[in-house]
Order: sequence, then structure tokens, then C-alpha cells
Amino acid sequence: MILSLISQKGGVGKSALARLLAVEIAKAGWSVKIADLDPAQGTSTKWKARRDLAGLQPDIAVEKFRTVDRALKEADRFDLMILDGPAHAEQGGRVMARASDLVILPTGYSLDDMEPQIEAAYELEEAGIPTERLLFVFCRARGSEAEDRAARGYIRKAGLQALGPILPEMASIRQGHAEGRAASEVPFPKVQEKVIAVAQGIVDQLTAEREAA
Repeated sequence: MILSLISQKGGVGKSALARLLAVEIAKAGWSVKIADLDPAQGTSTKWKARRDLAGLQPDIAVEKFRTVDRALKEADRFDLMILDGPAHAEQGGRVMARASDLVILPTGYSLDDMEPQIEAAYELEEAGIPTERLLFVFCRARGSEAEDRAARGYIRKAGLQALGPILPEMASIRQGHAEGRAASEVPFPKVQEKVIAVAQGIVDQLTAEREAA
């Protein structure tokens, strides 16, 4: 299976989601690889180096790729290939999406975060990607329940779907990333519970889309 993470701007939690998913899926016994398609930034690749230095398990395969096509050639070797796309992915984003069983569009609560991602979703729909294969996930989220409801309403009015659980913005998660950990590996059970729910929700959607295909 192939899952893409696509964003029109940086800093919305795309790589945080990639790392969370890779670790939780690997814990479930799947073989998984993150294709880091932003070689200039290399966020996931640098995280992998820190993880290896700390000797953390499970071991997560991460590799930099300059093109989507090269990454896709590796996909058959793994149960799941996670395509961690660059910010401002345009043509490459369409190639990623066409090859994917599910496309994740991370976003924050602000209009500045949501509007570029909604535009990206519409462009993918125009390119022939089914709407049900596009899933918004609120990441680095910090706000009230009212703000959450308003953001979900905005996504819904745009004719798109958003995952229920959110990936919160927390100092413990940032510190975990600095240590080579995923968000689910921080030493706080309440944080673990929240972020594992995000991973499980995405996996459920991914398997449902694969079965429907």
C-alpha cells in the first residue's frame, strides 16, 4: 500500500505524521518505509539519524528520493510506503496522489493553513483523484473546542472530509522528535493515547480505501 502526505506549505505537521504512522505500523508487524521527497529539508532523514543514534526500536527505513517515480519503484518491497512530500508539491503531488491508496492533507485550524490545502485538494480532484481518497488531518493543533468545530465545519462545507482525532502541538512531542522518537513514543500516556488514535484512524481509512478499490 502507498500513502501520501501532501502540503502546500511547511510547518503543518506532515513529517510528524509520517514518523508517527511509520512507528505505529512497524509495531504492528508491517514492513514500512518513509520516502523523504524533500531532499533539501530532509526532515524525516535527519530524524532517522537521531533515532539510529539513540538505538530506538522498531527500526524505521527512511530514504531520500529526488523524484516520486524513484520512490514508487521501491514500494513493492514494503507493506506500506509513506511518501513524505515536499512543501509546495504541485506536479509531484499529483503523481504521488495517483499512486496512493490514501492522500493525507495535514492542516492547522487557521484559514492560512486550511485554504492552501483545500485548493490542493480541489486540484487533485480535477486531476482525477476521488474525493474519498483525500483525508484532512488536523496537526500541530492548539485551540478551543469551538475552534475545532469551526475548522471542521469549514472543511465540510468545502465538500471534504477530516479525521476525528487530532495531532496536538505539545512540547513533549517536539522534544521526542529531537530525540528520534515518534509522537507516540513520548513518556506521557495521555499524549500517547491521543496520537495513537490519529494513527489508528488513518490506518482504518487506508485499509477501507484499499478494500473498496
